[in-house]
Amino acid sequence: MPYSPIRIALLLLATLAIASARPIVRHIRSTHEFDRLMKKHATQTGLPVIVDFYSDGCGPCRMIAPIFKKLAKEMEGKAVFVKVDTNALHELSSRYHVRSLPTFKFFLGGKKVQEFSGAGEGQLRQFTQNVVSQAEFENVLLTSEELTKYYGEKDASKSEEDVAKIYKRCVDQVKSDNPDKLCVGGVARNLVKSLKKKYGDGPSTEKRFE
Repeated sequence: MPYSPIRIALLLLATLAIASARPIVRHIRSTHEFDRLMKKHATQTGLPVIVDFYSDGCGPCRMIAPIFKKLAKEMEGKAVFVKVDTNALHELSSRYHVRSLPTFKFFLGGKKVQEFSGAGEGQLRQFTQNVVSQAEFENVLLTSEELTKYYGEKDASKSEEDVAKIYKRCVDQVKSDNPDKLCVGGVARNLVKSLKKKYGDGPSTEKRFE
């Protein structure tokens, strides 16, 4: 009995959904793929990237692998988990000075913020929670429009040019990948804190990444 057009369409949709589903742990196949993933999460999602440098012949690597996968599932939506086979991708292991296996490196905003070597579940969980908390803390944006509006209300002696210079100083202090030249992260928080101390309250901020 032939399938109806509706059933065929549903089967196609289900197949596409399965094909497009993202794996809990992504296996990196090339340096280009790794760099593209880093840039994406530094500029589009703000999610930390946790990298497991491993090899198939490494006993401790095999021991920690299911724990890494379990943690990735627990942290889904809060962090990105990837694996790099050091035998296949020598350039990446050399770039990040991987000397022993497994080595875990934790990236935020495209920059390495933590690392450790060994198959310690406690360390893996603690370092992961640390970088996730840091990502959430730094997910803040102060717009130039809001800063201009704020100074207009609090200190009319500041010209638009003065405010633009203040905003630029904030932008220049941002160390993470910041192609849109925004006042973000801990630098934005510090600026708001100093303004609040000086004027009694600070400018409004918003989330950089939703």
